[in-house]
Amino acid sequence: MLLTGCAGKIIPDKCLYGDVDYASILQWNSVQYYDNTDTKLSGLSKGKAIGKITYSKTEHRCPRHELQDGDATNLKTGTQLYEVNGYEPSARIWAGDQLYEAYSNPAARTLNDLLDVTGKIQTVRFISGNDGSDLMDFTPEANAIFIREFPKLEYIPQEELSKQTKSWVGNLYWMEIEMKDGSTSRITYNTMFPSFHSAYATPELAELIEQQRKLIYAR
Repeated sequence: MLLTGCAGKIIPDKCLYGDVDYASILQWNSVQYYDNTDTKLSGLSKGKAIGKITYSKTEHRCPRHELQDGDATNLKTGTQLYEVNGYEPSARIWAGDQLYEAYSNPAARTLNDLLDVTGKIQTVRFISGNDGSDLMDFTPEANAIFIREFPKLEYIPQEELSKQTKSWVGNLYWMEIEMKDGSTSRITYNTMFPSFHSAYATPELAELIEQQRKLIYAR
């Protein structure tokens, strides 16, 4: 019996038998990206072509363990990659008509290095962890603080943060960041270890999030 892994890895067994349910990720220029299937795409456009998928794990019964540049889990070999107009390719790329967003970048030092969101965020809100429906937008004042502080947070690779937080145990808030172009990115916030998946929140930001959360139940 075999299980798939995450962050570009699978279990040590070299060969897989039967159907394998991979998370849809790819690697390009040492950055790993996930498929954002929850966002509107109408406000985004393709830039120049930057390459193609050259290896797909689903096309091999004995796939290699580590992702390399040009590798994907589910995409077909030959899928064209493009820049996303208005974003650094280290943050977002198109794979065919699918939007992929960075979740691991060894060169990143801040969340903005990872996500390229400075000056692009319109609104942040709480959403349901069950169905993704909107719960409440941050107030204008809180929204402005989040927009200013979130991109400056120190980037920490997910594997490292997971080790520091006992596999990220604790109560989670589901949140959504909406960009000025109408696209959205979903993030989760851990209340036990005040953090997002790739950064610790500052005390100011942690307090702000808790204050805004309370407003949901005060309405």
